Amino acid sequence: MEFVSDPLDFKGSTGIIARPKREMVVILDNLRSAYNVGAIFRTADGAGINKLFLCGITPTPGNGMGLEKTALGAEDHVPWEYHPNALKLLEQRQSEGLQLIALERTAASIPIFDFCPERSDQRVLALVIGNEKAGVDPGIIDLCEHVLAIPMMGGKGSLNVGVAFGIAAYWLSFV
Repeated sequence: MEFVSDPLDFKGSTGIIARPKREMVVILDNLRSAYNVGAIFRTADGAGINKLFLCGITPTPGNGMGLEKTALGAEDHVPWEYHPNALKLLEQRQSEGLQLIALERTAASIPIFDFCPERSDQRVLALVIGNEKAGVDPGIIDLCEHVLAIPMMGGKGSLNVGVAFGIAAYWLSFV
């Protein structure tokens, strides 16, 4: 294997994977854990997410709940906005032509690794991540163009929300 640059210089190695990237925003719908939200900020920074929308009870930076412990400064690099209601936010923003995608296990979900958006589709991809227990609001799922699920091969039915977000963010960034 020949390296384009020093393999330990991660900023320099981005040329190996550089390609035109579609704009992506993420909507966090009523997440409970500040630690999960912090991990999502950190992963969003690494994946080049353009903006996070923190909705409902989702903890926000600076509220003293510990988000900064897992975000490790990423909350200062990833643009974010707070909105009290994710469903209302998405209903208002639908006219902007977002490609709305939920990460949720439903009867109609397709495996995320089978999903490959059209390269010619340049709409902003909006990924919705739901509450750790209740999932994505059913009203939001009704608005979504696609509902994706991560296949589970063990005894549990789902992954930690931060881990699931990481898989989805990177998959959608590179397909």
